[in-house]
Amino acid sequence: MIRRSIGFLVAVGTVALVLGASQMRLPAFPSADSIVRVSWSARPERVETCRRLTDEEYAQRPAHMRRRVECEGTTARYELRVLRDSVLLVVDTVRGGGLRHDRELYVSRELTVPSGPARLQVRFVRLDSSQVADESLRADTTGADAWQNRAAREDEERERRRAEAIPAALVVDTTVTLQPRRVVLVTYGDAGRQLSVRSGPQ
Repeated sequence: MIRRSIGFLVAVGTVALVLGASQMRLPAFPSADSIVRVSWSARPERVETCRRLTDEEYAQRPAHMRRRVECEGTTARYELRVLRDSVLLVVDTVRGGGLRHDRELYVSRELTVPSGPARLQVRFVRLDSSQVADESLRADTTGADAWQNRAAREDEERERRRAEAIPAALVVDTTVTLQPRRVVLVTYGDAGRQLSVRSGPQ
């Protein structure tokens, strides 16, 4: 008899808890907030110090390693800044992936901010200075010697890498209306090589 009474009380208590929990109101997403999402990937620029080898140095290199211009360096670091109405929301240093930071860099930040009209600024600027092109390092292509052709190809390869890398400075400064429960995306496109702002659902 006692066991049945205890069981009955437990059952009644469980039902009461379930009914109470079903009527609880969970906190909703703040209606006044929106999201600014800053997201892209890109190839970082390689910052190098280069010098032209003398004929003696060039001759001493193994044939498969001969390059008229030798370069040492690493990939650049970049500073990311996000501001809303001139108020700094994010400041961070971004580098390429991998142990040597020589792979693509990834930017991914999601900021919850009050909705409404706002001036949105995103700056992505290279921190490390790149060596200014030195004409003395460029190949002399007036002759037809094999080393001259190879040096010219090396110049072209360095220029190609620079062209594929993300620009030294990317800035977007625009006025947007941040809608409640909506996302404003700031991203980078290789085609236009600049930042763009897009609005869409959350």
